[in-house]
Amino acid sequence: MTWNSDPAFDPLGFGFPTLGYEAGLWIEAYTCHGPGDVQGEPVVLDREMWEFLAHAYRIHPETGRRVMDEAVLSRPKGRAKSEVAGFIGCFEAFGPARFSHWDENGQPVGRKIVSPFLKCLATEESQAGNTFANIAFIAGEWGQEHHPDVYTLDSHLRNWQTSSALYLEGGGEIRASTSGAASKDGGKETWACADETHLYTLRELKAMYGTVRRNLGKRKAAEPWMMQTSTAYRPGEGSIFEETLTMWRKQELPPEVWVDHREAKGKVDIEDHDHTLRQLKYVYGAASEWMDLERIYRTMRDVRSCPDEETAARYYLNRPLSSKDAWIPAAIVERQERAEEIVPGEEISLGFDGSLNDDSTVLIGSRMSDGYLFPLGIWSKPSGPAGAWWEVPRADVLATIREAFGRYKVSRAYFDPHEWRSDIDQLSEEFGDETVMAWDTSRYTAIGGALDRLRTDLMNGSVWHSGDPVFMEHFRNAYVRQRGIHRLVRKEHDKSDRKIDSVMGATLAYEARFDAIQAGWGAAEDNRLIFFR
Repeated sequence: MTWNSDPAFDPLGFGFPTLGYEAGLWIEAYTCHGPGDVQGEPVVLDREMWEFLAHAYRIHPETGRRVMDEAVLSRPKGRAKSEVAGFIGCFEAFGPARFSHWDENGQPVGRKIVSPFLKCLATEESQAGNTFANIAFIAGEWGQEHHPDVYTLDSHLRNWQTSSALYLEGGGEIRASTSGAASKDGGKETWACADETHLYTLRELKAMYGTVRRNLGKRKAAEPWMMQTSTAYRPGEGSIFEETLTMWRKQELPPEVWVDHREAKGKVDIEDHDHTLRQLKYVYGAASEWMDLERIYRTMRDVRSCPDEETAARYYLNRPLSSKDAWIPAAIVERQERAEEIVPGEEISLGFDGSLNDDSTVLIGSRMSDGYLFPLGIWSKPSGPAGAWWEVPRADVLATIREAFGRYKVSRAYFDPHEWRSDIDQLSEEFGDETVMAWDTSRYTAIGGALDRLRTDLMNGSVWHSGDPVFMEHFRNAYVRQRGIHRLVRKEHDKSDRKIDSVMGATLAYEARFDAIQAGWGAAEDNRLIFFR
């Protein structure tokens, strides 16, 4: 017998044979909501989750074997992805999760897995993971009271909140596994869940994912598979989810990998309330009926939770915001961080971008030998009432500049003259007009070229910086401002309090270094004698 495709037996209209119907009915009958506000309450699956189950448990119409080796569930923050993975984990361990036979109507009937071995991958040694926590609560506490005949454990949990393993009666186990443990065991998994794979950026986490996925092929009869859950990745970090979704978009994934990804469409403009609410309603789907979308919108606009539009889009619109809107990807800025000591007497260049009472004032150094960037001073307006009458401490700024000239050998220093012209003239008299120079950043051609030089060298990895958090934050806040053919920088909007002054200071320091080299700095002195006859 083979599958009967009669639509009468396919009420949701999937059009292919699947154990997803049996999985969904079992989940609604034998699981509950995990830790949280609705802990212990019955589960009612929405249409999106039924569709995910249908594809995840799709089977061959003749043999009944699983079609998918991996299923990926991508939704925004708060959509209960880990909880859904927990439901599926319970079904894998205790339910009829593999094909047994076709019934008299030509529909699939499931059977339990022999000695199921489930692995919930954890990102930290001290973390059991949200997926395992849901399974442990359902099977170890709630299940023992409500369905002890279903949740047959070899030894009951004393405390599901601190457990990292469950052992099944008759053989099998469910385990939270870290990167170290994953590389040591022999690979007996029948199901593995990698939760929040946008966090899998470290080499050991990516290796853990690869090891476990390779091991899944060892138990042919058990038809093992991998589940992956995630929220949108940060572009450029190279996470497992970034690799997965990029291949999916390019249609490069094998047909045995099912990706269920939903992200907001159209422009991202969190200042537009109605537009963003429509996007949230779409991306949260059925969950928008019980999620507080207005609260989510307020969180997106709160800089303490979402310091930039990219972060808000990633977490709540499930959209990896294209770095084309940013002057430079945040991941590049973070990648190029390298703490080093700048010793006294080091030859450096300086860049200064000054203000009086609103924008930050910055003094940035660049080591002449390799361009290494480091802030010598960043003076920023305090937030709240403390910033009401604040002015840049001019005396402190000038003292820091003079201290830099005393501590290091300054080859060249570029100062944006805006609001500091008389001070620059004085510094030029003190340290020489061939060293201290006014450099007007309003010249589009000049500043456009200087910005491109710094950005290019950061992107290709040829220049590093000290990793000062304020310095890095300014780079994350910089967006592209196109002025004709010139690619300049701007804040996200004119009234934004997020500063970008370190970008300008670093650009001036880096340009001063470049010009000093062009003028002959570092050229070997030619002591040869030339005789003419």
